[in-house]
Amino acid sequence: MKNTLHVEVLLKTEKVADKPELEKAVILELKTIKSIVPESIHNTFSIELVTEYVKQIQICEIENVIGNDNQLTKKEEEDFLLDLNEYTVKVYFFKLDDSVLADDGTSEDNTCKMRRCILPNVDFCGIWESLIFQEPIKEILMHYAQTGMNFARHNVNTNIISYNRLILLHGPPGTGKTSICKALAQKLSIRLNQQYSFFEFIEINSHNLLSKYFSESGSLVMSMFQKIREVLEYGDSLVFILIDEVESLTRARDAVLSGTEPSDSIRVVNAVLTQLDNLRKYSNVIFLTTSNVTEAIDTAFTDRADIKMLINPPQEMAIYTILKSAIEELIRVNLIVNVTENDKFDRLHPGKTILNNNPLSVTQKLFEISKESVGLSGRVLKKLTFIAHSIYIREPQCNGVDEFLTALLKAVKYQKQQDDEFSIFKIW
Repeated sequence: MKNTLHVEVLLKTEKVADKPELEKAVILELKTIKSIVPESIHNTFSIELVTEYVKQIQICEIENVIGNDNQLTKKEEEDFLLDLNEYTVKVYFFKLDDSVLADDGTSEDNTCKMRRCILPNVDFCGIWESLIFQEPIKEILMHYAQTGMNFARHNVNTNIISYNRLILLHGPPGTGKTSICKALAQKLSIRLNQQYSFFEFIEINSHNLLSKYFSESGSLVMSMFQKIREVLEYGDSLVFILIDEVESLTRARDAVLSGTEPSDSIRVVNAVLTQLDNLRKYSNVIFLTTSNVTEAIDTAFTDRADIKMLINPPQEMAIYTILKSAIEELIRVNLIVNVTENDKFDRLHPGKTILNNNPLSVTQKLFEISKESVGLSGRVLKKLTFIAHSIYIREPQCNGVDEFLTALLKAVKYQKQQDDEFSIFKIW
């Protein structure tokens, strides 16, 4: 059985192409690429048909490599020089919608209960690739969601096999929970575009559903879910519902009964659970939820989640990849200049050659910085290169990668000191 190479092709908005002919041309174009590297992007082409209709080709993941008899050869692992005849190439064509995630205009009051946009969306581009985890979190979520939709399309009886198409991501703030929800929705809107006519993303503002008026919150929840039901009934669509900080709407009811939560909360929880159960009959919806404090969530809600995944702060290798990508971006836009061959990062695991007696390479130096950065959130890690440039470079351009790495190490220590001082201030 052949391994599968996934390829996503962004089409020019103004062009209408013959997909079968263009797919053949894209595969021919891939064979002209010298080095096939997963997550790489190509936007210059040699074939005229591709140039006319295609804005970008992205080489995505290779599926079924690990544990398969048809594994990558040693040379393929080192150079990614893939023989495309040995792979099943899946090509996904898509165009981007440029509408922003906008407030729903149907509210009777001045508060926004939800925001909506069409997928795939310009604003969600690049999020999937920017998220780096130590564990195969993205792959697990992708396969879960695709399986859930496959079961739904085949009308699998949920009374026999229970699945609610509800994902709960939990963990500390700043670990990318909300971002991966948006990225997953974007990725699925590309991969499933043959099954649905269009895709919509809805973000629920849970805090605005909690009314200042006693007993009104439950009614607001019911009203909002009624609007969602209308969206689900309109056309051949797939709808993604994001509920950030879901504990706001699903407070543990035993805490309410003990008097530690407002009594109105129990009405909200009951309303949310009832509506989730009612929406199970719709095969075109996926719920994406996040929480920083899972102990506050009612167990009846967590039991409904098909998958509950802990998103931890990044560890050494994930941090290395995040920082490496950021540095390569600064090189690309000429904010780091005078880059030589010695400034290139190795593809091999940076920790494997760390014990030799030679001067540290840039790869080894960055790996040491990554180890020093353990404990910082993903949100902070993506700011580190900006902090390093603004505080320790203070020039429009940095002269070489080695100089930037020196500044980056200082930025890590500076950020950790800031976090420590802030923690002490919070205690006081």
